[in-house]
Amino acid sequence: KNNFTSPEEQEVYIRKWLREEANMPEEADPEHGIKIVFYPARYHSGLKSIFAMGDIMSVIPDSDSDVCILEEPEHLNWYRAPGFGWTKKFSFVVGIIHTNYVEYASSHYSGLWTAPAIKAMSSAMVRAYCHVVIKLSDTLQTFAEEKERTSNVHGVRLDFLTEGDRRATEFNDVYADSLETGEKDIPSTRKDDICNERDGSLSTVNSSNTTQVYFIGKLLWTKGLDKMLELENYYKTCTRNYFAIDVYGNGPEEKEIKRAFHGRSGFSSIQRNNAKQAEAHLEKVEDVDDEIEVEVAESKVDIVSKRVAKISKHIIAKTQTFKMTTESMELDLPKSFYELRKEPIPSTFPGRVDHATLSQYKVFVNPSQSEVLCTTTAEALAMGKFVIIPVHPSNTFFMQFDNCLPYRDKMEFAANLHWALNRNPEPLKPEHRQLLTWEAATERLVSAAAITRREAKERHLLGTSKLDERIAWFHNEMGKGTKGDTLRRVLGAGPASDQEAYKLMKERPADDNEEGLSNKFIGSSLAEAIRNTLTNAVPGAMASKYSA
Repeated sequence: KNNFTSPEEQEVYIRKWLREEANMPEEADPEHGIKIVFYPARYHSGLKSIFAMGDIMSVIPDSDSDVCILEEPEHLNWYRAPGFGWTKKFSFVVGIIHTNYVEYASSHYSGLWTAPAIKAMSSAMVRAYCHVVIKLSDTLQTFAEEKERTSNVHGVRLDFLTEGDRRATEFNDVYADSLETGEKDIPSTRKDDICNERDGSLSTVNSSNTTQVYFIGKLLWTKGLDKMLELENYYKTCTRNYFAIDVYGNGPEEKEIKRAFHGRSGFSSIQRNNAKQAEAHLEKVEDVDDEIEVEVAESKVDIVSKRVAKISKHIIAKTQTFKMTTESMELDLPKSFYELRKEPIPSTFPGRVDHATLSQYKVFVNPSQSEVLCTTTAEALAMGKFVIIPVHPSNTFFMQFDNCLPYRDKMEFAANLHWALNRNPEPLKPEHRQLLTWEAATERLVSAAAITRREAKERHLLGTSKLDERIAWFHNEMGKGTKGDTLRRVLGAGPASDQEAYKLMKERPADDNEEGLSNKFIGSSLAEAIRNTLTNAVPGAMASKYSA
């Protein structure tokens, strides 16, 4: 985690990373490499997203406004400030969509009404501000049918491919030695056999002390970890053992996910500590009582005051003991039925790490179906590992790789895992290795973004360009003035609501210091927080002041 005090400091870090980690010295050069431009934005803690403040296009010189690639065009434009549309500023705009916001909204209790709203709004934003939109997979909604393409335009870092090359060399050396010694590969296990062998012969798969299976990703139930638990239970039904797994990552649901894997074995560690402290405190109280009794026995002088002191200390001690005891007995209800398991799943949660450092594993399991296209799956394939993933539109790109073991049901998963644990992955074919590079991803991007003359003619006949322009005009008009700020607030923009107020504050002359306050204070985060508080308390009050 890095916290930067200025955009300049962040740019230095980015260029250093490009030069030293990504091995891109030409791109890292500040004079002749990539140009980095920052725009003001605010973080929305509720949506865990960053939204621009002001018109992004105002910071982009006209000389650079030729072709624009928007990462998540729907997200960028939901709460955008009024101004020229992207298609007015740039000659050609390509949108790349890689987040399934509708899926995330549907998983929430409010998804019944928020998911359709997000779907409609996202489609409108893509229509209004993109000439072409590229979806990483077909798991996404339809935005604008005549503008859409489906293509994986992402690659992986060289670190992952280097690990795959190392494994391939090691595999080839071992294979050459096995040919010389005449050893044969382990015979395969048929899918029909895995749940028929009840004599325990399959239970030896996880007898090794080294865990071979892992998952990496954000620790959220929506990432498929509930499905992982179901697969663990089914695998145990077949083999009499859970498969050991290391789960990497962190997230807001980390605690309950850990407990779902490990079960509830009495008190939590915190509760046990509180109980021990309470017990120790009771012993201390007894010692205090004994000491006071001795003192009273030794001297009969001031016996009344001694007795009062004893009672006072006893009451204080008993009160503290009662408080600590009740804290140790605090009600701790389970967050899921999985926590009630009697036998814990052999799993560890090492935390967040760089995926490229996990070279010791052989099998990557990712049961998630909420992704658009999972980057960690591509990285595991590049490292030369088995990946076990569900048959799903988000995983279509990966099905062409030899080490991809897709499954349609729990039976196929158990068979695939058992097969993978008893074999070594095949080295990546040269053509498959090339598919995972950023060079190949760039070629796919250029190909997918192209519009043929035939497609342009068909679009003209459809007449959708006029509809797109009307949507952009309507969106821009609705975002203007104090009504725009109010509308954004109602639609959940939070700290990004006051676009008009922010614009007027930036345009205020330098000598206009508002009640004698310095411009430095007026533009500070403290003053902005005060304005937001007053605005939320009296809707429209601050905005009307700025517009006066």
